[in-house]
Amino acid sequence: MTKKMPRASRARYTLEFKKEAVRLVEGGQTIAPAGGGLELR
Repeated sequence: MTKKMPRASRARYTLEFKKEAVRLVEGGQTIAPAGGGLELR
């Protein structure tokens, strides 16, 4: 019998964080630099 790996928990972000991410991308930044500026992985 094989063991199943436990599921990783998903990150939870505040509404303010999400709005800032959208503002950065709509302002012309690509997703990768915007994520870096928001300290995502």
